[in-house]
Amino acid sequence: MRNVILLLFLSLLSQISLADSELSNAPLDSVLSLFPTADVVKAKRGEVAAQAVFAGDSLLGYVFFIDEIFPIPAYSGRPIRALVGVSHDGVIQGVIIISHEEPILVIGVSDEDLATYINQYAGLTGIGRVKVGRQKRQGYKNIDGITGATITAMVLHRSIMESARKVITSRQLSDIEVPDESEIWIQNWEDKSWQILVLLIGLVLLTAMLFFQDWLVVRTRLFKFLRIGYLLYTLVFIGYICLAQLSIVNILTFTQVMARGFSWDTFLVDPVIFVLWSYVAFSLLLWGRGVYCGWLCPFGALQELIQKLSERLKFKHYDFPTMVHERLWAFKYMILMVLLGLSLKSIAMVSPFIEVEPFKTVFSLRFQREWWFVAYALGLVILAIFNTKLYCKYLCPLGAALSIGTRLRIFDWLRRRKQCGSPCYTCATECSVGAIKITGEIIENECHYCLECQATYWDEHKCPEMVAQRERRERRERRIKIVPTTEVE
Repeated sequence: MRNVILLLFLSLLSQISLADSELSNAPLDSVLSLFPTADVVKAKRGEVAAQAVFAGDSLLGYVFFIDEIFPIPAYSGRPIRALVGVSHDGVIQGVIIISHEEPILVIGVSDEDLATYINQYAGLTGIGRVKVGRQKRQGYKNIDGITGATITAMVLHRSIMESARKVITSRQLSDIEVPDESEIWIQNWEDKSWQILVLLIGLVLLTAMLFFQDWLVVRTRLFKFLRIGYLLYTLVFIGYICLAQLSIVNILTFTQVMARGFSWDTFLVDPVIFVLWSYVAFSLLLWGRGVYCGWLCPFGALQELIQKLSERLKFKHYDFPTMVHERLWAFKYMILMVLLGLSLKSIAMVSPFIEVEPFKTVFSLRFQREWWFVAYALGLVILAIFNTKLYCKYLCPLGAALSIGTRLRIFDWLRRRKQCGSPCYTCATECSVGAIKITGEIIENECHYCLECQATYWDEHKCPEMVAQRERRERRERRIKIVPTTEVE
């Protein structure tokens, strides 16, 4: 307490105030936690806003806010505010998180996890080459990231290290040589090159299947094999290996960034997410929301695979009456509007409600969190056994947002006949997400583009029109008399 009072008194004598300094004043207790022997703090006037910390006449180092020196918008669209201390010889004394609006840190990442992460910076050289993650790179020191918040950890890391470098290279520490450092997104693209390659191969294959869907769906066994295989690819590779489950958070962040000033760095920092969203935008224009929901969503793939397994095991399936089913669709749009409304204030305010998405529990944290989150996620998975993709149909705000974008769709490649809905109801009955009206029309906003109805469309044993064509062909073939040829000697 005596040190705090002395520090406050000497700071006032030094006329340190928000008015005559070029930065916000660092909290005194935070300064002492970084420099326990400090007794004087002075504002540093110059290109970089940092406060010089002294013990008597001896310079101990500097304290500074990273969002005032090298701000990087994170998922919330706003930089994280953290106080960093750097000694006179360029060694980081510690990092203290002051404030942030990161939804990923508010829910699911404990204070202990965050503290464990930032404590790794103490003792590191501010000009050293430091990398987040376990993937080794020559000349770099690795530190562990934050499970479930990889991108936020990378953004925070970049802001800390670049701020430290800027402070080290200006007034008393300028004689320390600072190495050049590539942009954080460039490092991430280099580190995840194999993931990007595998993802691109998968997207090219999906595009080929969609472009040649009429050729594919008539080959029933091949279609079913590719369908199941692709769902497994989405679940395992996109969901668990790449941790690239898209989220309504991405859309909320995009709106925040666009409102506050566009920056490519915010979107390029996670290459897999960037490539996936780029493809979603492309597919939205050509086929609508269904391509993502039906083929590229890991949680959707998990539910559908479970549903297909339950059919094999002869579990009884329960569907809501058509009137109830259509009313329940509205819930996901209501959830979307609530989330958008809350996000107008701040992303931090909407954070608790984003947990309506079970994605973080299932993929990022792999069910390793509080029991109520696990119970909610498991409940949705279990319900998928008895009602196909219940979460996707009625609760998913991301699906609702993509449904709105479906109105921009250019092409209509799903085939229908005049007999669809009268007299035939096969597709309407078989549609796993109930996106076909009893009158035969496909409800594009709710369609998951699984192509099952297209397989039925060409099936000579299920579609009445195709059955009739097959029977006519078989009768014609029976009437043809085959006259054997006689060998001429």
